Amino acid sequence: EPEAEPVPVLVPDRADAAQLRCRAQGVPGVQLHWERQGHPLPPDKARFQEHQWREGPWTSSLLTVTNITLDRARLRHRYHHLNWDQYKNRRHHQYRNWRQDPNGDQDQNRTLGTFVCVAQNPLGTVRRRLRLQLAGTGT
Repeated sequence: EPEAEPVPVLVPDRADAAQLRCRAQGVPGVQLHWERQGHPLPPDKARFQEHQWREGPWTSSLLTVTNITLDRARLRHRYHHLNWDQYKNRRHHQYRNWRQDPNGDQDQNRTLGTFVCVAQNPLGTVRRRLRLQLAGTGT
């Protein structure tokens, strides 16, 4: 379902890593890979670590995303300093998840946002979108 809303995956406060899981089956067997912003994840980036395995007819992939602390700090800085007037009536520990600005620097947010698990075999391709976002800090 290409237009379906992405499945939210929440990163707890103070966590520096998150895991995205994807599983598919097909005949013939499927291959899985991950994409972000319309491109395959670069294999040389240390912040993305993928582990893939097969269990009977199922192929599974676990994508570990690291260095989330850096993007969390960028969000807090942006929220508390750049847009303070807009959000001053909100509780201090709440902040909004990063929103991609189509006119902004696409590389600013390196770990949060939508990831796509792509399952392929000779008969077709299926995509599942997952949105990695920060959970509220709560009190």
